[in-house]
Amino acid sequence: MKPLTLLIKPAAGLCNMNCGYCFYRAASEGRENRVMTTGTVDALIQKIREYQPSALSVMFQGGEPTLAGIEYYRYFIDRVRTNLSVPVQYALQTNGLLLDEEYAAFFKKYGFLIGVSLDGNRKTNDRYRRDRNGGGVLPQILNAVSVLKKYNVDFNILSVIDDENAGDIVSTWNYFKKHGFDYLQFIPYVDEGNGVSLSVEAYGDFLKKSFDLWYDDYMRGKYVSVRHIDNYIGILLGRPPENCAMCGVCGSYFVAEANGDLYPCDFYCKDPYKLGSIFDPEPFAINETHRRFIAASEVIHAHCAGCRYYALCRGGCRRDRTDHDTKNRYCKAYYEFFEYAAGRMLRVAQLLADS
Repeated sequence: MKPLTLLIKPAAGLCNMNCGYCFYRAASEGRENRVMTTGTVDALIQKIREYQPSALSVMFQGGEPTLAGIEYYRYFIDRVRTNLSVPVQYALQTNGLLLDEEYAAFFKKYGFLIGVSLDGNRKTNDRYRRDRNGGGVLPQILNAVSVLKKYNVDFNILSVIDDENAGDIVSTWNYFKKHGFDYLQFIPYVDEGNGVSLSVEAYGDFLKKSFDLWYDDYMRGKYVSVRHIDNYIGILLGRPPENCAMCGVCGSYFVAEANGDLYPCDFYCKDPYKLGSIFDPEPFAINETHRRFIAASEVIHAHCAGCRYYALCRGGCRRDRTDHDTKNRYCKAYYEFFEYAAGRMLRVAQLLADS
């Protein structure tokens, strides 16, 4: 038996926002975007039961997953509790617009980790994150966070980094500190043809500046969890990275669409990568399509093989590998960052090992 990780899109591509950098809008366009039915939930839980995982991790994402309604989650967890007897961890990524006290109490009861999408202060957040009418949503997001805090729900902040946001990292860091946001995740934005992009130079500057901010706070006794930094220091301590983009090899989870279709990655929910359906006899078996997807991530670029930082970088996320030899588009940014920060990361790792 081995653990099973699922990313479920209970409301498919449905969303109550119109973010300028949304990559999933194009992927879900033309599909039947609807809420996952109870019949599909039942089939999914049955297939999990047949797979007999040693543990189950479920992340709900979208679109906007709260559009499925709280009764969807009540039903899902009831089916899990009735049919499975393995440890289960739940997480949900949301824009926060529909979060209320009922949701917060529910999340607390079942130990959900909530990811809240927020790019920074009003200027930074309003740049791309707007509602369907083009209005800003920062007050609603901050209200959602206050409700999560009221019910002591664990949450982190997820921010997208493009050229402009990367340049705002100092003000963004200070804004997050002011609001007591101590768990942060930054996602580099890869151009999907909508005019939003992150250059190698801007990403390299972001990595260095954000590390300086993190390190200065850490050495003053103020720890802020930044996912990619936590993972790098964990690697230096001999731990495997928990972020799949930092593992070097794909295949760590399955994406289940609302209609039951399965894909190997949130960034590859496209027809050529479709693995099958949860209605298949053995949906979580590694089939030929999945095998080819994993194999493509296992190719190591000649430059990477001889790089002193390969053990930290591992080639980066597959979607950032752009040429025929799978060299990462941000290779230069990562190398300069490791040259700049690896010594201090190692110092922190040694402090942790000695504590």
